[in-house]
Amino acid sequence: MNETIESIKRINLRLFLALLLTGLIPTVYTTVRIFFLGNLPNDWGINIASQLMWVNLLYEILQESLILPLYFILGKAISNTNEFTNRLKGSMIVVFSIYTALSVLISIFAEPMVVAMAQTPELVNATVSYIRLETIAYIFLTMWKFIMLILLLIGRDKLIYIVLAVQMILTMLLDTLFISELDFSLNLGVNGIAITNIIVNIILLAVFLILLKNNENIDIFQKSRISFSWLKQWKVIAGYSGLETLVRNIAFMFMVVRMVNIISEPGTFWVTNSFIWGWLLLPVLQLSELIKSDCSKSEENITRNFRGYMGITTIIIAAWLVTIPLWEPFIKNVMNMGNYEVVFHLVLISLPFYIIFAYNNLIDSIFYGIGKTEYMLFQSVLVNTIFYGALFILFQMGIYKPTLELITLMFAAGIAADSILTFVMYGYLSKKGKIVHKYGLEGSRVTN
Repeated sequence: MNETIESIKRINLRLFLALLLTGLIPTVYTTVRIFFLGNLPNDWGINIASQLMWVNLLYEILQESLILPLYFILGKAISNTNEFTNRLKGSMIVVFSIYTALSVLISIFAEPMVVAMAQTPELVNATVSYIRLETIAYIFLTMWKFIMLILLLIGRDKLIYIVLAVQMILTMLLDTLFISELDFSLNLGVNGIAITNIIVNIILLAVFLILLKNNENIDIFQKSRISFSWLKQWKVIAGYSGLETLVRNIAFMFMVVRMVNIISEPGTFWVTNSFIWGWLLLPVLQLSELIKSDCSKSEENITRNFRGYMGITTIIIAAWLVTIPLWEPFIKNVMNMGNYEVVFHLVLISLPFYIIFAYNNLIDSIFYGIGKTEYMLFQSVLVNTIFYGALFILFQMGIYKPTLELITLMFAAGIAADSILTFVMYGYLSKKGKIVHKYGLEGSRVTN
């Protein structure tokens, strides 16, 4: 116990708090949006907004293939200002170009993609309009989140607080103006969410660029020769990471998102996922960002902080269990859900699987931080091919008949299966010296 406490003390808890706030702000305004959408005369708003789940998956493939490997690439150059700035500029050019290309493609093919995902026919046109607006917002969202990665790597949490304040104020004000039921609202419906996102993300990108220039003396617009020599190493890491995410998200799109559309329950599943991933998993996911940053800077942080990471994760899970009685009234009154009992039930039956995931996320973050994404590709291909592949065959044969409860359990069980494989693989690789010798993760030192 004392060793765990000492390990926790070595973790940058101040930065962890900043990351928690970073994740909390979008969770709060997503919850407010669900509340506003719940006040609309019908459930079309929530239904349309929920279709962003599969769009998010497409962008997530790029995020995990392009941006997450940059923890390793940028972290290795953090002590060399010139090389760090060079890699920053070059990576921003690459990220902006690829995200813009994806946004254009999604806008062009939005209608056939919405139809393919089995959206309710009468909502197809409205969904297409909403998605096309969101693709614009995504370009700017990605760029400012990328710069926030830079602030995370250099430990400037105070600057993150400034941007969080701007984001919260702007989002709440614009959402109230565009989608609330107040007298002065423009009543733009679900499209108001996308318009808010466009405006806020453009402003946040500008704020981040100004902060980088004024506080870190990093001016990405300053003319200088950019070297892309680091791309070779980045492409290898990004390739494995991208393939892993592609396999996982394609399986999710067709075995989860499309299924909930077929049974006409996308809104309920979206709200359930919003509660789990937005509220319950918030500290887990933000801890993973800290772990990636720590491991990218020095592999010694794995051995120094491993017990601390485990301890914090255990504290988070204990907090879940203690607060269970508050979940149902929260979903009913704060999230404004009429079918709150259904959502609460889905959350409860998923909880054991997400407890396993919380510890799995710790190991995954170490793999990302040290640039060993090929291990994650292996587990993703294995789980998604066997687990979801078998269920897809059973569905085609008419044996597996999806319900909202079965789809939720299927998704949660898939995450748990992936987690168990991660634990087995991590232990095996450590014993074989794949991580132990190269990164100093010696079995005896993990307990220190």
